[in-house]
Amino acid sequence: MDDRAGPTDDLSPTSHRRPIIGDRLSVSLVEWRVSVKPLRARQAEATRSLLIAVARKNFTEHGYAATSIDDIIQQAGVARGALYHHFSGKEALFRAVYEAVEGEVFSQVTEAAASQASPWDAVRAGLSAFLDACLEPAFRRIVVLDSVSVLQSQVLEVGIDPVELPMLRTVLTPLLGTTTFGGIAIDALTHVALGGLYGASLYIARASDPRAARAEVDLVLDTLVAGLLRPTGGGDGGI
Repeated sequence: MDDRAGPTDDLSPTSHRRPIIGDRLSVSLVEWRVSVKPLRARQAEATRSLLIAVARKNFTEHGYAATSIDDIIQQAGVARGALYHHFSGKEALFRAVYEAVEGEVFSQVTEAAASQASPWDAVRAGLSAFLDACLEPAFRRIVVLDSVSVLQSQVLEVGIDPVELPMLRTVLTPLLGTTTFGGIAIDALTHVALGGLYGASLYIARASDPRAARAEVDLVLDTLVAGLLRPTGGGDGGI
């Protein structure tokens, strides 16, 4: 008599028999742990993403003031209640769009900085990536021009830090290991740099020829970096 266990020998709940390839019964007993979001949750996420995409297009093309909630819900093809389910109003929707656009640039800046070996090259590459973003319509209109008036109250009254600060901390922190910036507080450095970055971005965004303005800002930035790297006395030029 053959004592070897066959595919149908022990099917009790306590059996630990390994599934056999081609054994449909065994495969059907394998516990699948695939996490699938409920349909309602996926539909809600899709609606929110659609509203952000439509709002982004309108805020970019027409600006915050000239864009209405009615414009957005009509173009998105959703009910007014669907919008207010996700956002308390136009300002909250603008904040979501702003964070999405800013997040894209944050990634571009940090990736550009991380691609360089020296701290100075990393800073130069990161700042260049940010200034390049000022030429992009969505970033130029939403982040540089409109966010100041729309979201400034949240920064002043609630004390929310500008989202650029973490980006600048990431880009500028390596400089603390150089002679020039050794001993300087990173928070002080990032806030001072933030002021210059805001000024440069506004100069580019408001210019009649943004690309020419971008080149002028590059010249200023290169001159400042060259001055910081210039050897003084018997020093090593800050590196």
